[in-house]
Amino acid sequence: MNWNSLFPHLLWTRRFTVAWIASLVTILAFDLMWMAQTTFRPFTFLAFYPYLLLGATLMAWPAMVSKRVWPMALWLFIVDGVMIANLMYCRTYFNAIPAQSYLLASNLQDFGPSVADSFRWYFLALPVVTIATIFVMRARREKWRPMGFPYLVTVIVLGLLAWLADCWRGGPMGQIDRLSRECYKATCIAPIYHIPGFLAHDLLKASDVPTAEEVAQAEAWIAAHKAQQQWAVPDSIPHPSNLVVIFCESLESWPLNKSVEQPRSVAASPASKNTTEITPFLNSLLADSTTLYFPNVVTQVGAGRSIDAQLLMLAGMMPPQGQVYAFSHPDYPFSTIPKAMKAERPTRSYLLTCDKPHVWNQTLVARAFGVDTLLSSSSWDNTDPVGTARRLSDGEFMRQSVEKMRHGEIWPQGENAFMLWVTYSGHNPFRLPEHLQKIKVSEDYPTLLRDYIITANYTDGALKTLVDYLRSRPDWDRTMVVITGDHEGLAADRRKLHRAAPNLVDPGDHTPLIILNAPVHGTYPQEIGQIDVYTTLLDLMGLHSYPWTGLGSSALGGPAFDGLGGPAFDGLTPSQVSSILLRQQKP
Repeated sequence: MNWNSLFPHLLWTRRFTVAWIASLVTILAFDLMWMAQTTFRPFTFLAFYPYLLLGATLMAWPAMVSKRVWPMALWLFIVDGVMIANLMYCRTYFNAIPAQSYLLASNLQDFGPSVADSFRWYFLALPVVTIATIFVMRARREKWRPMGFPYLVTVIVLGLLAWLADCWRGGPMGQIDRLSRECYKATCIAPIYHIPGFLAHDLLKASDVPTAEEVAQAEAWIAAHKAQQQWAVPDSIPHPSNLVVIFCESLESWPLNKSVEQPRSVAASPASKNTTEITPFLNSLLADSTTLYFPNVVTQVGAGRSIDAQLLMLAGMMPPQGQVYAFSHPDYPFSTIPKAMKAERPTRSYLLTCDKPHVWNQTLVARAFGVDTLLSSSSWDNTDPVGTARRLSDGEFMRQSVEKMRHGEIWPQGENAFMLWVTYSGHNPFRLPEHLQKIKVSEDYPTLLRDYIITANYTDGALKTLVDYLRSRPDWDRTMVVITGDHEGLAADRRKLHRAAPNLVDPGDHTPLIILNAPVHGTYPQEIGQIDVYTTLLDLMGLHSYPWTGLGSSALGGPAFDGLGGPAFDGLTPSQVSSILLRQQKP
């Protein structure tokens, strides 16, 4: 074999070879760190290997166009930054950063500590490789730079091999599309096809207009699903006229009805039991005979996280894959719980948040959801800030909300209302100022777990302030209160914390759904999806005539309920139907 034909000197100069090896090592290091927090399945795909070689060759392009060291060094540092950002993003979202999110970097200015919490020291292996590459490339001057023709031929040959690895699966875009729909393989896209491949697919899907056949399939799915929908709450019984929904940031189900060990120094006496309840107020609500409780709501949010919870539970739609609907479809005419209530009787809707209105494009989303009044960060006296963005603490948030209601600034007496609270103190990394911490937790628990428990306990106490006031109102008997989490909170640390406290931490992504003053009572232990919450609330509120019944099912039972968002008709899932509807940009 003539090795010069495979590795001609016109291309493989000393510096280009060093740059190519550095690119290969950088990509492999990224892949290994990515797979360590997801899955090592990419190694089992044939396409992984030609794309690895193709990626290294393309990544070494600055060493082909210039004999100087600095273009290659600058390029490697840029690539390192993008890779580290994606590794940090993956720790929470188990995905690469969507294309449109690169234009939303300003949203991160309020979440510095949360971003920093996603960083791991071993990510620094990437810039270390770059620094070592610079020293090696500077060791000796290069007399000539590589020629473009052999480089182009090499890229074409490797590209052809990569395409052949996927041609029988519909090509790389077809295979990426297939992987993105599989729960166990969706995280394989970035290691196999690299970040540019993920972004190319993301951009193609974002500009994709549904075909007439897709629209017809989605309409058939909705019609079949609606025909199977069965309401469990009869119209003959009285239904609430007011609805209060409280989204507790990152609240999971497992802290409820659980106790934890305190430090030995906290015990009242040597003989006393050295444990404390994590959520004593919520526990008292669960013990009430008039409470309806679903402990196992599977979180189904996507890249939009908190804003996705609003889409799922207030609009009955699934978040689109790889996109944040709040930015890609903010003007979509959503059918929502607030709009359903207005269709039944005159109702005013309020959304209360301590965040800035631009976060997750909340201003436009609130308007699209039919919210009349949005109270955001400037509406509050931010004298007790907490968390990563220094937002109003849950305790002050609830206290000030109650004051506004007492004075008639919001929800005056006699008004039918939809009220939505979105709390903040439970935001990752779950660190509360010491003066707000209400319980002490044994240091035998991991630090992150202690922080989460202390934060959940604090939010539990803040909820009591609001619920106690609601119970004192003369319209309490006509008001239904929903307490739930917007999404799970432990993300990539779940397995580690479950191993540390298996009798405490839930291995699954479950948030509680607690409903007070509902016409139906009891505990429903089966798993439901967040997509089912919308339809369940329609059922409980007696809004059975509202045209949009959502992509889920009423969790109160019946043959239409399958546990996670309804059956698949004609091969479509609720997520795909939702994506088709949003891409249509019409009701």
